[in-house]
Amino acid sequence: MSDSISIGWYGPSNDYWGWILGHFRDVTLLTDRNVEDWIAFQSQASDHPIHASALFIAIDSRVDPGIGLIKQLEQNIAIGSGEVRVVPTGVLLGNDWVGHRRTSPLPETLLTFYWYELYDRLLPWLGDFSNRSLEALAMETQAAGSKRKVSPRVQRVIETSLSIESRLGCFARAGQLALVIAETAATRQLWCETLARHEIRSVATSPQNLSLWTKPDFIVVDLESDPLEVRNQHFHSQDGSPEERLIGKLARQFPDSTLLVADAFPRWENWVSLNRAGADILVAKPYQLTGILDTLVRFGRIVEH
Repeated sequence: MSDSISIGWYGPSNDYWGWILGHFRDVTLLTDRNVEDWIAFQSQASDHPIHASALFIAIDSRVDPGIGLIKQLEQNIAIGSGEVRVVPTGVLLGNDWVGHRRTSPLPETLLTFYWYELYDRLLPWLGDFSNRSLEALAMETQAAGSKRKVSPRVQRVIETSLSIESRLGCFARAGQLALVIAETAATRQLWCETLARHEIRSVATSPQNLSLWTKPDFIVVDLESDPLEVRNQHFHSQDGSPEERLIGKLARQFPDSTLLVADAFPRWENWVSLNRAGADILVAKPYQLTGILDTLVRFGRIVEH
């Protein structure tokens, strides 16, 4: 999906980490011996501009050796400071880190992503690399009338969202059509209103009503999730879960459409099954809608004219 960015990767490369790595062509797997040399080369070489490279540190557990590297880099490099000569660095968190802000919070200055935030947060950030500093963003927020102090993490979320909204405004979407499949009217309304705000036409329906005379550019499947114990029963079923069967049906009915699936309880085994059933893009709830649209632009289903 991304051919123009050089990725330095420190950490495991199996399971969902390998899935993330599969989205990049120019990847260098780093170790303790060469990680700082790679950073120095990317920062100083004239033919490697700052927007063309990024360092990812993947940490599976809370005792992962990558934590030591993060502390080391914090001493030598101002991660996420916005300085011109610093390689953008993201910390990618595995399943063991879910809920870490309550139980074992990482420094707010770190730019962190869960593994399942690839499409709605990580890739949009990677395509952005905004030049604005956190101080500039704070001034904009104050000018807008907000006096509340926000953390660096929240500031980055606001900054990236504003940048994506601005970038999406540059795209013309004449003829683009989305099919939204959701069980509740509130979910269908959320998607349709967001798509309409970005001038994307949409048709909304329920999973039980798929007899449609339409040819969507992309399909959104955002269903209410079963309890975890029910999902486990479906996982061991030969027929798969109802969601997998729905995805397979849509993939056959609309073979030329990009199929996006939202999942409330992201588990790697379930995502593998959904991908095999025909899902092209998988996001976890709560998702960032503008980030999803930005990924769809890059995926090629929302085109620039």
